[in-house]
Order: sequence, then C-alpha cells, then structure tokens
Amino acid sequence: MKKFFLMVVLMATVVLGHAQIKSASLQASGLTCALCAKSIFTNLTSLPFVESVDTDLNTSTFQIAFKEGKHVDPEALRKKVEDAGFSVSQLHLHYQATNQLIGHDTHIKVGDNFYHIVNSKPKTYTGVVTLHVIDKEFLTLKDHKKIVGGSNLDCYKPGSNLKCVIPNHEVHELNLFHVTIK
Repeated sequence: MKKFFLMVVLMATVVLGHAQIKSASLQASGLTCALCAKSIFTNLTSLPFVESVDTDLNTSTFQIAFKEGKHVDPEALRKKVEDAGFSVSQLHLHYQATNQLIGHDTHIKVGDNFYHIVNSKPKTYTGVVTLHVIDKEFLTLKDHKKIVGGSNLDCYKPGSNLKCVIPNHEVHELNLFHVTIK
C-alpha cells in the first residue's frame, strides 16, 4: 500500500531537477527545394538557444542542437519555421532524464515550459527520452486528429478552455506542451 501511495504521489506531481532539452528533430512540411530548407536553416540558427542545425533535404528534417544551460522554446522554433513560409509536421525533443518516474499525466518542468506526458505507461527513465510534441501547431492536421481521437484529457481536447492541473503552479504564466514518449 505504501508503494502504491508513493507511486500515485510521484505521478501527480511535477518532475523537477536540472533538466534540459539537449536537442531536437524538427520535420517541416511544404519544402520543395534547397532554397526552402536554407530559409528555415537561417531562421532556426538565428535563435539564441540554438547551437547548430543539420539539414536532411530528403526527409525535410532539421537536427537541432541546443546551447548548454539555455532555455529551449519550442514555440519559437515553430514560429521561425512559419516565418520562412512553412509549417512543422513533427517535433521531437530530446530530454535528459535522471532516474525519473514518468508516465501518463506526469508534468515535466524544463525552464519556463511544462511538458504534459499523455498516453505513456509509468516507467523510470535515466538517459535521453524523446518527447514527441502533439499539440496541433506541431503536427499535420491528419496526425493531430488521429492523436486527439485517442486522448481523454479535457485540457487537450480542441476548443477546450480547461487548464491542465499542475499542483502548486500557475499554468497561464508558463508554456504548456502536450507530448508522448517516443
């Protein structure tokens, strides 16, 4: 009973620590040529938290490394892609976990962001964890509809004004992203 109670408390609280998003894989949609990719590359490398960007033209994917100790802003990444005239069809963030119990409805606070884990079984992670951002601005419309259809979270349903419940935190002051573990 004691273990069960401890597990419930851990799952309901925010996972904290010296966490950082180390890198990301961003796939853009609408690219047709190398000049399109160059436009996104230039925009992404202008962000103060971006260390480097490698481009794969065959898959329209950008591998992004982040500067150590800098706050990573997924929303800024998305806006830079859109400023270049394209959209994000996938964003995977590579998070460094250290012996952290992460599962469905866990909230991870990294910098000024909360990452709400959905549809993942509880597991203790150490090492790199890939967080797949599933908010509609970070997916194709088709993929978003598929994922939303499988979620029963009120705060994730389209058109919902409900906020996710995070104990002792004001969500409206922070960015909140819904993610699954890849």
